[in-house]
Amino acid sequence: MLNDDELFADISKRKAEGRDFKKQLGELVFRWRDPSTTVIRRVQGAFMRGSPDDVDEVFQDAAAKFMSRGLDQFRGVSEQMPGKAASPKTFFLRIVKHCAIDRYRRQREELAEGPRGDEEDEREESLAEANRAVAFSAAKAEAKEANEEYWAAFRKLQEEHPNEAAAWDLYHHQDMDDHEEVARQLGITVVNSYKRVSRAQAWLKSYVLEARKEEQP
Repeated sequence: MLNDDELFADISKRKAEGRDFKKQLGELVFRWRDPSTTVIRRVQGAFMRGSPDDVDEVFQDAAAKFMSRGLDQFRGVSEQMPGKAASPKTFFLRIVKHCAIDRYRRQREELAEGPRGDEEDEREESLAEANRAVAFSAAKAEAKEANEEYWAAFRKLQEEHPNEAAAWDLYHHQDMDDHEEVARQLGITVVNSYKRVSRAQAWLKSYVLEARKEEQP
């Protein structure tokens, strides 16, 4: 069975020759379904909206964009690390991420605009809806605080353990979710990639707990 790079090369060749490549493309993106789901759920968490049912729609939207434009746009070069090679999988996951962001950004904007009914419809807003709005505001504030806490810990990780920070950044921030790809980008073994990400996680947890203790009276 062809690996991802070989199958992508076959797809690119078929497309260039004007031959059908949809079956091969479908097989390729299906291999990336699980990491795509992870990316979509992260975006849902960041926007605090969405449901499991959205995953299929976002995934299909990303696959359609990959077929219509992505195949021509992919250059095999990393945008985050100039000079480093990028995999088709990483490129596709970035499309997935942007499709999810666009979806939930539109929903947020529509929510901010509010209903467009008449005045009577506006007066019929229930107490339950008001309570949900208050709960949403509180959750948003908590999420912002947790986000700031995390990035402070990550900056400390970059200063004190740059190797672990680099591996963590690729694996969690650059949507790779693939230790083989992380290892390839950093020029290390897959085993070392696992170790660095694991150590980074432990350090981050330690930094967060340490910061919380310092804030306690």
